[in-house]
Amino acid sequence: MKFVVARSNAPGCEPNCPEWISAEGDIAAGTPALLKRTLKKLGSHKLPIIVNSFGGNVEAALQLGRIIRKNKLDIAIGKTEFPDCWPGTEGCGADYGKGTAFFGRASDGASCNSACPLMFAGGVRRVAGGWNYLGVHQITTTWFPSTTHYRTTYRVKRGKKYRVTTQTVTPGESYKTYEMSKGYARKISAYLREMGIGQGVLDLMKATPASDIRQIGLHDMLTMKLATSTDTLDLFTRASLCMFDPPAPNCREIPGNKPAGGQTPVAKPAVVAAIKAKTGPHFLRRPRLQLPSRCRQRQGIRRQICASLSFAAETRSAIPIARNGSRRKAR
Repeated sequence: MKFVVARSNAPGCEPNCPEWISAEGDIAAGTPALLKRTLKKLGSHKLPIIVNSFGGNVEAALQLGRIIRKNKLDIAIGKTEFPDCWPGTEGCGADYGKGTAFFGRASDGASCNSACPLMFAGGVRRVAGGWNYLGVHQITTTWFPSTTHYRTTYRVKRGKKYRVTTQTVTPGESYKTYEMSKGYARKISAYLREMGIGQGVLDLMKATPASDIRQIGLHDMLTMKLATSTDTLDLFTRASLCMFDPPAPNCREIPGNKPAGGQTPVAKPAVVAAIKAKTGPHFLRRPRLQLPSRCRQRQGIRRQICASLSFAAETRSAIPIARNGSRRKAR
């Protein structure tokens, strides 16, 4: 299984977009270590997991479920596509310090089968959706028998007798069993109780042959508490999550990022208001007039007429001026 930090490439979401961990492929013995390494790079930034897997190692799936629950992560079934560039390509993605988030989109049409539901059970919120496939069956165990031979000899060195034991291991022919042992059934039963999942999941696993797969419907998943809601993976990946106040925990703002599709980011209302104020007409403003000295010398009605004519002349001079300095006609 490969883990990749994905960032939504939805148009208009930049510079604040939702992110998630894409988990694709079979579960192997070393998969839990890879998840731990990914979470260490993210630090305190908790991201949901979008998983698409046909199963794999059962022991590793149990470890993955416990890691997910310990870190209080959500999980959903889905697939992640990277249309712009594939993870690992130079210059692809958004850097976040110790790693890179690659631009992609999450969609339905994925599977979580065999051992994958055990990993899925570890999520705090578990979303399967109506267009994904979750299936279980019996556990296939591969045995590798071997025969060990011991041979003891004695050696005398400087008058002292030493015991020398040699060990020889002879591998036998491997074989598989297709039924869950009672001990392993108890182990999985304890794990499901630990995760708060109903025992109906184990019953379906034991009742389905290893050569077949039993799909669990969304209604049954809710009954068994394997799924926590009927939501789809949009609950964790839609761009509108980052438009709330406060935004969703898996949103991360990168101020230097250009919006997807080359669109200009929407200005904040305060910025828009400032721009509109600057584009309006400018007026030539003069200080308020003082009474002219020629008017002060006059008395009575003549003084009032002189002052009125002076103020009228000043008002006519306050004509709107265009930005290029040319005069506009006053209406």
